[in-house]
Amino acid sequence: MNTVILDGSAAGDRRGERVRQALLDQLAAHHHDTRIMTLREHKIGNCAGDFFCWVRNPGQCIVADDNRAIAAAMATADLVVYLTPITFGGYSSLLKQAVDHQIQNIAPFFVTLNHETHHERRYERYPSLLAIGWQAEANPRREAIFRHLVWRNSLNFYAPTTHCAIVTGDPAEAELTAQMAAALATITRAETMDAPELPALPAGVAFDTPPRNTLLLVGSPRTRHSTSHSLGEYLMQQLATRGVATSTAFLYTTLGQPAKLQALFDQLDNTDLIVLTFPLYIDTLPAPVIRFLELLATRTHPAPKRFVVIGNCGFPEAHQLANALAICAEFAHTAGFAWQGGLALGGGEMVHGDPLVKLDGRAMPIREALAMAAEALAQGQPLPAAAQDRLNRNFIPAWLYRLVGSIGWHTQAMRWGVHSQLYRQPYRAK
Repeated sequence: MNTVILDGSAAGDRRGERVRQALLDQLAAHHHDTRIMTLREHKIGNCAGDFFCWVRNPGQCIVADDNRAIAAAMATADLVVYLTPITFGGYSSLLKQAVDHQIQNIAPFFVTLNHETHHERRYERYPSLLAIGWQAEANPRREAIFRHLVWRNSLNFYAPTTHCAIVTGDPAEAELTAQMAAALATITRAETMDAPELPALPAGVAFDTPPRNTLLLVGSPRTRHSTSHSLGEYLMQQLATRGVATSTAFLYTTLGQPAKLQALFDQLDNTDLIVLTFPLYIDTLPAPVIRFLELLATRTHPAPKRFVVIGNCGFPEAHQLANALAICAEFAHTAGFAWQGGLALGGGEMVHGDPLVKLDGRAMPIREALAMAAEALAQGQPLPAAAQDRLNRNFIPAWLYRLVGSIGWHTQAMRWGVHSQLYRQPYRAK
């Protein structure tokens, strides 16, 4: 069996090293042709979210770094293995950086699977998926989130068989070997995991005093021209009218600059309310946002911080953001932040980075939901359920959204002169 391993562990992760070696031993014993990719040793840029791998250079990321080699290896594998520490219930930012680039291996057009929207296949066959995560101690909530994320990935990447294994603590060698053997046996028997149940989000925390100030963290590579910024900006405007001081930072332009990153950390120390906005990337948060949360969770924070998130996705169903919101809530618990809730917007591409005040009546539910959110937050209260209920009133019906989206992909491809190549398969096995 042709097996590709994506190792998303950090250097010096002893638990990860043990899991990796135990897995390699089992793969060798079962005569797998194994290729291991230690992601921290590869040059992989962040996915730019420009969709050029669909409409300008179909089937291949326009950036010629190691992401292409990883995508090619995955397209021709029989089995792909994710190795990762469980990070707030999800993948490490190292693994997620590679996973984000896998949209080049699917096609842009929409199909309906399990009564929800997904993207079409690009290739006739896809590899099975085995995800192995590890954690220092048992945490049923994070384990459930992790299993749910793996399952969601298996849907979007058409994995014929999927399995998830979790290593807790530091098991003896015999036990670890048995775990790896059992995981491979499950994949070999073509058993696949059932849809895991995602834990409900925790209740939002209420405060006796209103926030003095709030900081908007925009987690989109499109920065000011993103739907994430449009949503956050409108919320900031609504908070400002209620007497809350506001400011904005862009994570993608901050992470690579140590001085700017330290200044942002210092600003966070003096902020009462933190609002994170982000687009959905491959079922959860984009890799740079995860990286920022990883760094933020290691710091000590003065006074309780209130934490709110607003996610948006290109699918019309807002519930596809559920895993990302669950991970954000777990981050808040890890960092010692007070979770005040999350909002999810489906069909975010209809906003397309335009200011909400300039959009027509179709954006009225969004503006009303964010006004409700601002009113509650300005009084120290968590996000009201009514705000999400209002967001659930889609711009347009899901079937029409899919139709309009497909027309949009065709139009963009024609603009770049690649319309006849939209289903190109650059990594197809020879």
